[in-house]
Amino acid sequence: MYTVEGENELLLTCREIPDGVAILRCETRDDSVRLPDEIGGAPVVSLGNYALSERAPDLRGQDVFPVRVTCGGPEPKHDANAVRSVALPQPLQSVGSYAFYNCRRLKTLTLSSAVTDFGGGALMNCRALREVRLYADPSAPTCLYKLLGEYAGELDVRFFWNGTVYYLLFPAYSEDLEALTPAHIFQRRIHGAGYGYRQCFDGGALSTHQYDRALSGLLERHDFLVAARVTIRRLATPFGLSDAARATCLDCLRAHGGTLARRCAAAGESAALTFLLSLGVLSPAEIDAACDTAREKEQTAALSVLLAAGQSSPKGRAKTFDL
Repeated sequence: MYTVEGENELLLTCREIPDGVAILRCETRDDSVRLPDEIGGAPVVSLGNYALSERAPDLRGQDVFPVRVTCGGPEPKHDANAVRSVALPQPLQSVGSYAFYNCRRLKTLTLSSAVTDFGGGALMNCRALREVRLYADPSAPTCLYKLLGEYAGELDVRFFWNGTVYYLLFPAYSEDLEALTPAHIFQRRIHGAGYGYRQCFDGGALSTHQYDRALSGLLERHDFLVAARVTIRRLATPFGLSDAARATCLDCLRAHGGTLARRCAAAGESAALTFLLSLGVLSPAEIDAACDTAREKEQTAALSVLLAAGQSSPKGRAKTFDL
């Protein structure tokens, strides 16, 4: 068996393909998984169907070979529920169908701009997924449109590009089918503004113009906290943000930033509070209410930030925070 040193205990089943190597199966019990960029000097360009899923793929009749990735531990037995984060190989071009099926605790997925194909059902039952880290130009075509089409829950998307992290929030949505009897015709009903956000792409590239216009859908549905969380990300790293869209974001925070401030205070998000305060959108009453929340939750660092706001305006912009 071919063995390589790595950051994990992985048992891989691989196959040679024209452009490099395909990982058809990855067995592991690790919570944080980083798949190798290359195997035997060949780039890893494909992740197969059901590769990390609870269910093993049928590989009978295929010309495969095993690879052991080890950091000195015992050979793993696969547990899809143990996986919390996955970093895909940098050269990877395609993610197979149902690749992470029933990885119920998967929270973070990291991938590069090389991925162009994201298979159907790849994120089925990955209900804990909250963050996608994409090492790509946010203005260029990526697999994000396909990925978002496979997941209806809220996703925090972070583009890493030229030393800057660009934050975007894609809200959740839900859909159901209503049977129209007796004709046995089904009517599809979509609930939530998140579906509209997933249509904000042009030729595979994110359209910031469409993304910013989608804010109106959140406001119409009175999803004010989600709207505030969307807008503060746009203002923190404003790529492609027009003057008009920036003004709309500020108006949103003037109207609903108090709710966001209380949420940040409760969670102890001092950096987020510092940035929110620097925008000058909170009233004294909203700051006082956030102070009360910070005291109640015993978030002393957040309380210090809020108390200081009454003395001087925060300088600089904290751009690394979670909301």
